[in-house]
Amino acid sequence: MNLRFWSNEKPLRMIWRVEKNHRAAHLVGTAHFFPYSFARAFARLMQDAATVLFEGPLDDASSARIAEYGRQGADAPTFVELLTPEAIRAIERILRHRLDNQNGDTWLLSLVERKPIYFETFTRGVRPWAAFFSIWQTYLGWKYSMDLQGYQIARKLGKPIHFLETLDEQLAVLDHIPLERIARQLNDIENWESYKNEYVKIFLDGDLEKMMTLTARFVTRGPVVVGARDQILFDRMKPIIERDDAVAFIGFPHIPGVTKLLRDDGYNVAQVRA
Repeated sequence: MNLRFWSNEKPLRMIWRVEKNHRAAHLVGTAHFFPYSFARAFARLMQDAATVLFEGPLDDASSARIAEYGRQGADAPTFVELLTPEAIRAIERILRHRLDNQNGDTWLLSLVERKPIYFETFTRGVRPWAAFFSIWQTYLGWKYSMDLQGYQIARKLGKPIHFLETLDEQLAVLDHIPLERIARQLNDIENWESYKNEYVKIFLDGDLEKMMTLTARFVTRGPVVVGARDQILFDRMKPIIERDDAVAFIGFPHIPGVTKLLRDDGYNVAQVRA
């Protein structure tokens, strides 16, 4: 099969091989947004896999439902009152710069100098997590989703795909992200650039311990998002990796908890690279 590879490739070091009873599987610790592609590494990992696992549904219908649900936040609580005026102004400048440059509408700069219309558009009437991720992804400008890229490659290779969580379960988790964590991340805007650069470097180095330390205060690193979900992911992947040589894509914050559960269950676990 001819598989179209992306050109912006980097080696992938966030991979763990798990073995038990002559059966081997691989865990890929994913970053949901990233500036580089890992398409070739994903294809190599999947070549001999019987099943490919992902945290949650990634098909177009599910993506559309997430987007629509995120927009249904008219009655949801808001984090805006928890932000400093300085943070709001700085976020507005970032959104304005990114979107005006993208659209070529640089004349808008003078119109929104005093009123943060972009910020209001991103936050008014939407769910808090949807507002945050819209702002964060616009700031990053990164075009790759490791989960989505892996899903697309698995489909091109004709691999059976299994999702470890339902969409409703994932949406419920997002709705329970504390407003204080979102506000703290947005108020810390002066450190976004250094955080972003460190994030990319450490991830490419494959240093999970440093990644966990760096991202400890990030919005999605609270106990609601990680914590109990490690056990859920382990319980649901276990029967599959017991019978199949599988590749499982899970967010890197889940790797420490899931690999501990695997080791406790008798698996040999070792970090590798592709």
